[in-house]
Amino acid sequence: MKIIHISDLHFPKKLPVLGLRGKAIVGYLNYRLRRNSKYPLRLVNDLVRTIQSLDYDALVISGDLTNVSHPSEFLYAKELLTPILDHRCFMIPGNHDRYQKKAIGPNPLFESVFGEWMGDTNDSDFYLRTKMIKKTLFVGWDSNSVLPIAKANGYVNEEVIQKTLDTIRTPYVLVCHHPIWNPKHQEESFGHRMTNRRTVVEKLKSNPPILYLHGHTHTNWIKKKGESMPYWIVNSASSTRLADRKHESGFHQISINSNIEFKRYLYQAGKFAEVNPILYEETDGVV
Repeated sequence: MKIIHISDLHFPKKLPVLGLRGKAIVGYLNYRLRRNSKYPLRLVNDLVRTIQSLDYDALVISGDLTNVSHPSEFLYAKELLTPILDHRCFMIPGNHDRYQKKAIGPNPLFESVFGEWMGDTNDSDFYLRTKMIKKTLFVGWDSNSVLPIAKANGYVNEEVIQKTLDTIRTPYVLVCHHPIWNPKHQEESFGHRMTNRRTVVEKLKSNPPILYLHGHTHTNWIKKKGESMPYWIVNSASSTRLADRKHESGFHQISINSNIEFKRYLYQAGKFAEVNPILYEETDGVV
C-alpha cells in the first residue's frame, strides 16, 4: 500500500470583500495580507502534476482546502483537484472548511462538493466515515467547528472515539485535521490545539491505528511509533506553502509493507523534489 498524504492546501481564491460578513472578513484579510504570497498558484499546479506522476494506491487530504469556507472556494478547490480526484481519494474537512456557520448547516458545503471522496457514513448522528482502499481501511474524524475570531481549536466527540474503537476490527489508518502530538519546539497555543487530545491518545491505546494522518500546523514532521502511542503520526501541512525558515512544508508518500517507509517532497527550485523526512522519537514531543 502506497499512500500520498497532503493537507492544508488553502487554495488562493480571490473573493469579493464587500460580500463577506463577520469572521470571514477578518479571516480573508489575514489571508490576503499575510499568507497570499506564500501560496502561489504555480505551486498548486505543480503539486497536482507531481502527484499524477507518482505511483500510489491512496491519496489522503486532511482538510483546509479553503480559507474562509466561502461557497466559491469549495468549487475552485474541486476544479484544481479534479485531475487527482478518483476512487483512490479519501478526504476530511479542516477548521477553515468549517469557518462560517453557513458552511455547516443542513447541507454542509464540504460534503456537498466533496462527498464522493469522503467515504461512507457510519453514524447518522456524528461524523465517522470509513473507506476501504485496496484492503486498507481509512477512518475519518471531523475535529472542527465554527469558532470565534482567532480561535482554531479542535475537538473530537468522545462517542465518535468510542464507536471507532468498538466497531473497527481491522488494521486502519486514522485521518483527523488536528495534531495529537507536537515536537517540543513546536507546541501549539491553547487557541490552536485539539482540546481533548489527551483523551484521544489514552483511548486509542485500546485499538491503535497503523497511522494517524493530520495537518493544521504548517510544517512537516513524522513521529515514530512509541510506547504511549504505538503508531506513526504524520503531518503533511502545508503541502501548497512555500517553505521558509519556520515552515518545512511539503507532503509525504508512505509505503506500508512489512515495514513502513516514508518519502517527503519539498517544493524548491521550481519543482517538488524528494528530501529527507523529519523524524522524531515520541519522547521528543508532547501530547
